[in-house]
Order: sequence, then structure tokens, then C-alpha cells
Amino acid sequence: MVVNGRPLKRARARVEATDFARFPAAGDCGAAGTFREAGVPKGRGGGEEESGGGVELNVVEEDVLRSRSVYCDQCRVVGWSGHPVCVKRYHFIIEDDSISGRRRTCCLRCGTPMAAGESRCALCNFNMDGEVVEECAYLHLDDSSHLLHAVVHANGYGHLLRVNGREGGSRFLTGRDIMSLWDRLCKVLHVRKVTVMDISKKHGMDYRLLHAVTSGHPWYGQWGYKFGAGSFALTSDTYQNAVDMLSSINLALYYSHRSPIRTALQNTIALYWALSNRQLVTLRDLFRFIMHLLHQGQKMSKPSTDKHKELTSNELCAWTKEDLHRAEGAMLKVLQVVQTGQWVSWRALRGAASKAVDSQDLLDYSLRELGGKQLDNGLSVAVRCNAETSAIEYRLESSSIRSPANAATFGPSVEQLLHDLRFLYDALLNPESMLSSQPEVVGASAHSAAAKIIDCKQFIKHYDEQALRAPSNPYHLLCVRCSIELLDHPKDYTTPPEELVLLPASATLCDLKVQASKAFQETYLMFQSFQTEQLPDFPNFSDTTPVNHVLGSGQLLRVRGRCTGDYRRIVQFRMERGLENWTVDCSCGAKDDDGERMLACDICGVWQHTRCSGISDFEEVPENFICRKCATRKGKGRGGGGSNGDGTMEVSAAARCKDEIGSSVGGAGKFGRMATVG
Repeated sequence: MVVNGRPLKRARARVEATDFARFPAAGDCGAAGTFREAGVPKGRGGGEEESGGGVELNVVEEDVLRSRSVYCDQCRVVGWSGHPVCVKRYHFIIEDDSISGRRRTCCLRCGTPMAAGESRCALCNFNMDGEVVEECAYLHLDDSSHLLHAVVHANGYGHLLRVNGREGGSRFLTGRDIMSLWDRLCKVLHVRKVTVMDISKKHGMDYRLLHAVTSGHPWYGQWGYKFGAGSFALTSDTYQNAVDMLSSINLALYYSHRSPIRTALQNTIALYWALSNRQLVTLRDLFRFIMHLLHQGQKMSKPSTDKHKELTSNELCAWTKEDLHRAEGAMLKVLQVVQTGQWVSWRALRGAASKAVDSQDLLDYSLRELGGKQLDNGLSVAVRCNAETSAIEYRLESSSIRSPANAATFGPSVEQLLHDLRFLYDALLNPESMLSSQPEVVGASAHSAAAKIIDCKQFIKHYDEQALRAPSNPYHLLCVRCSIELLDHPKDYTTPPEELVLLPASATLCDLKVQASKAFQETYLMFQSFQTEQLPDFPNFSDTTPVNHVLGSGQLLRVRGRCTGDYRRIVQFRMERGLENWTVDCSCGAKDDDGERMLACDICGVWQHTRCSGISDFEEVPENFICRKCATRKGKGRGGGGSNGDGTMEVSAAARCKDEIGSSVGGAGKFGRMATVG
């Protein structure tokens, strides 16, 4: 298998990006060998760094043929495993701003950071030769502290590997700033498609689940990323249905079994019902409101006060001044008769005042406005949020004890908001802990929906769709989309993505053949010796025929030819999945590698998910394994193997996880083993 074991990242930072330097010429490479690096030239970033006004973007060109990671793990789990291996990969990196512009390598003996161009460590005097310097380049690419790390293949398909904003260590940039910069960069570069694996965590919660419930899409959806590929054969419709189902569960269901004693879950929901000026009906309403309070609370010391005041003018029209004074007076009378210093809960105070005021909405509004009210005897109404009972409480106290502003503070602290958010997440959203809190009528379906959302990690943005809607051709060139057909192609050959060829208006079909060949030669390793021989759509036209006589701009054309030279090169680089020839046939419906943990049957060799075979993600892979189909055919199996009772059986041959296979063939995708934190 291919995923698992990806280091977490960090994230965030806001500033402006300085201009991007061009690639150095071949003789002036930033690093000899596999990598060339381009960044902001020395002497341009010093003043900006101190003022917090600039950020350095490093672009690293990777020569795939010389790389230890020839194949791309990310491509193989998002449906691009059939793409041919590209000639180049381009890494876009924004380093942690604490080291940006200063560290380019480190000593492999002691780990001491070293400036660019240095080959001898000042601390341990270790001298690093060219191979060692290249090893440092790999370590640099794998550094989990980068604020941004993305890779784009030469064919325009890319992967966003890491986004780290302030929570990940950045002093300036936020995650939104980094994503906005990356999105603009992709548009400028005319990137085709970009994937991201969203396994980010927020305060111990899966953020793709929480954000899907509050907003209907993952955090990356704000920049146009949509469902790309689901694990366990999940589809886009399945994902969207799961999001809609879970987020629309009615909160009233958690009060369907009335009891004189409220549960902690009911108390917490009731707290936010009381705090909100708008009716909270569904899980989406509840979590969206808490996230809003948390966002406000992180911006100001009194998160709730402004929130509840902002809607006052909209609600005053519903009641007269006499109504408001009557409700307020009823509540103050209740507080005056209770024992001095005793706190009265929102629920109790509203119940007592309801004898004099019929409108529950008026009572709720008046309760929100009650904090800080001054009485003629020098007392004022104090409000607090009791974290232990999840209740808003009131009492009368001397104005000298606290200021009116503090007395009117309304709502939970940031710490309590985080506590309540995590509590509600575990009780209502987390598939590993939610069942005990779910009402029977939605328990199973809610658990299934949450699990499906968790299993959808791969998201994609199609930049090429935007280009098709608004094509740009300021120089009035002929734009021809070329699809390649390979004569004498190897087994399991798949056609690569089409390439766009730009030609002058006077170009002939001969020019088109030459440029089409060149486009695929410069993009893919297996096509470096490719020569176009035929245009099957125009078999009766001579090479001197002008292109604009037979083709319109933007039209798709098939080009057919063959690769000369080393046939082994064609086989080796024909697919990003590598040289493996696996078969996936899992009970969930999966037919290809989706990045989840898999193992192969020792008899038939077919891969399937460990989870679908009854092996928990927290369990070790069994040394021996027979799939259900083979177990049925072979009875007890060979080698005295016995049944585990869940359809798996142990036999003599050792089973291997798919990640072991993937990492052992051609250095498959080291850079694929990364995650993102939004």
C-alpha cells in the first residue's frame, strides 16, 4: 500500500511574495546533479524579512531519470497511475520563515544547519562531497516544517503536499494566505490538475469531517478543490450524500427521550441554543455557530458580547419598550428574592419569569441583554458561563466587585469553546465514539455517513476546466490538442494525457508532426525517442498542407508514431505506478490502489484492504493470509492454517503489505508520503 506513515505538517503565514527568479542556466545550477534550485537572489530579501513584508518561494527542478524516486505515489492513489513518467518534476517550497533564506542544507553527521554553497561543517569539520550534498537536497524536500510544498509534473498534473500556517510554526503567513498564493501561481503556470490529501487535524479532530459538516466541503474547497478519489470505492455522490445526511440531523432528536435529569450532551446543546440569536436546528447550525464563536473569541478577549449585540437592532422591532421593561422587571424580581450571592441558571430564571411573560422569544432576548443592568440600590446583574454545568448563570452583586463591562460578558471562554467543540465532535461526529450518544432512529446512518466522510481524503482542482471556458490566445497562434497513439505499444499501455501544441498561422502538417513529437519528447521519459509517422484523421493530406486548412484552433488531433531505441526504457517508464503488475479486487468494490492499507492473498495474489478483511487499522498485518474466495475453495487451506472466524486464514506463505511493495520498486514516491494540515 502507499499511504500511512506520512508526517504531519505545519502551516500559516501572511505577507507578500517577492518576484520569482528564473531557473539558473545548466552551468549555474543551484545544486549539481539531480536537482536545480531557483529562488530569490541573495541580497534581495534581507530588509523585507525583518519588516515581515516578503516571503521567499524556492523552485526545485528534479531530474526524474536521475532521481531515487522515479515513480509518484501520489499519482498512483488518485487515479493517475497510468500516466507515463515525466522528464521533470518541479517542487514549489516556502520554507519555515525562521530559516527562510538562510538554510539550504545541513550536516549529515551532526545535523548543524549550513548555508548554501558550504561543503564543510563549521561544528564537526565534516566535509560533504557531491553525493552527500544531494542527500541533503532530499532531506530538504522531505522537511516537514515547510510552509508550502507542492510538486508539479512536467505534464501539468500536480500535488499539494503540505500547507502549514501559523498553527504549524509560521510567524506571518496564515494557511489562507499560502493557499491563495498557491492558487494564483497555478493559474499563472497553467497547471492542469492538482490533488491534495487532506488528513489535517484541528485540536485533535479530523478537520475534513468538521469542515464538511459546517460548510458542506473540505477546507480546501474554498479554493475550488472537490472530491477527487474516495477510499474503499466511495464515489462523489456517496460523499456528498454522507455530508448532507450528517449535517442535517435535527438537534431535537437528542431530546426525544425526556428525562428529569439532562445529560451532558443535552446541557451543552442547550447552552448554545441559549447563546444563539438564531434558531439552531441541525448539527450544521450547531457546529457552525460554535466555530463562529471560537473565531470571534480568538480575535478578541470577549468573544460573545459583540456577537449578541450585533443583532439587537434587528430584534427590537419585534417588541415594544413596555414589553422589554416588563420582561426585564420580572427577571430582576426573581434575582432580588434569591439568596445573596447565589447564581441562577438561564433555564430557572426563564421558567420563573415565564409566569409574567408569555413570549419565550422575548424572554430569551431579554436574558441575553440582562447582563450589566444597573439597579437603583447600586447592584448590577452579573453573568457567567458555568463550564461544569454548561449553563449561563445570573446573580446580583455590587457594582464595585466588577466593572459593568465585565459583568455583562456573555458566553463561554475560548478554552470552554474548544472543550465543548471537542466534546460535541466526539459525541455527534466522530465515528469511533459517536454511537453511544446517537438516537436510535439515526444512529446507524449517522455513523455510516461520518465514516464515509473520514474515508474521503483525496480532493482535486481542475484548472484545465477553467482554461477551456476562457481560452487565452493573445498572439493568435494555432492551438492544436494532440492525443498520441503508439505503434507496437507494450502490454497494459494507456494513452497519456493530450498535449497542447502551439503553431504559427502558416504552419503545415509537417510542422505539426515535428512539434507534436517534440511536445511528448520533452514531457515524458518513454517518449524521448518518439517520432510522429501518421495523422490518422487526415490520411490523404500531404505534409505541405497548411494546418489551418484542415483544423480549427483548439481541435483535438490524433498523432500516431513509434518510439525507437531501447524498448526497456519504454517499459520502465510507461506508468507512474512503476513496474508492478498488481490486481486489486476488494469486497468494498475497489479495483485499484487507493492509498489505504492492503495485503495480498498468498494463493491468488489479489490485493484487498486489511480493513475489509477484518483486520483493524490498529492491528499488525498477519504473517500469513488467504482471502475469503480462496479459503472457500481450499477449505482449511494448506500448511495447517486455521480460520480466524472473520474470513481470514493463515497459510504458509508470508503476506506483504502493499506499502512494502510500493517502497521497494524504483524508489516509489518518497515525496508522496506527506500530509497536509489546513
